[in-house]
Amino acid sequence: MRNLLLTLLFALSALGVSAIAQESGAGTFQQVKAKTLDKEKFTFPDDVRGSQLNVMFLDMATGRSSEEAQVGELIDWHVALEKRGVFNEQVMPYHFPVVAGAPSFVKGAITGKMKKSYKGKVPFSQVSVLFIKDLAAFANSAGLAVDGQPTIVITTSDAKPLQTFKGQVSPDGVDEIVTAIGKLK
Repeated sequence: MRNLLLTLLFALSALGVSAIAQESGAGTFQQVKAKTLDKEKFTFPDDVRGSQLNVMFLDMATGRSSEEAQVGELIDWHVALEKRGVFNEQVMPYHFPVVAGAPSFVKGAITGKMKKSYKGKVPFSQVSVLFIKDLAAFANSAGLAVDGQPTIVITTSDAKPLQTFKGQVSPDGVDEIVTAIGKLK
């Protein structure tokens, strides 16, 4: 059943359908020690701090060009949702570029590139590059798919996944996420 849903999601995204929603609730995120872009220690997902919900923008790309595209698309989602006034102390946004298998000597360069991408768009305290060993295992633990699409996960205040959205930003997609946040609060 899950594979069928994932196949449908991929097929619909290829047709240009945006913001496909799916219920989460299965699984939990792996814990990852990291730093925010403003160099503060951050433990994912323990340190997310929305008092009711968190909105996690996950870039789980498998290649460099896909990664750059997803970061841009996730920033576009963030800006569109911010314009709708959904973010506050109760509903906090976080961006997590997830990078698998990067050797330690390139992590600084990756983080520097991310700083350039997010500068002036998202507070550095809300962005953390997650350097992990296995992307598939990371995604599977939270019940997510690695499918080349930008991934937005609405979580509880303690980072339990509730609902997942995938795809490119659109007015209808923004409406879907705003509605979901309103219902989940």
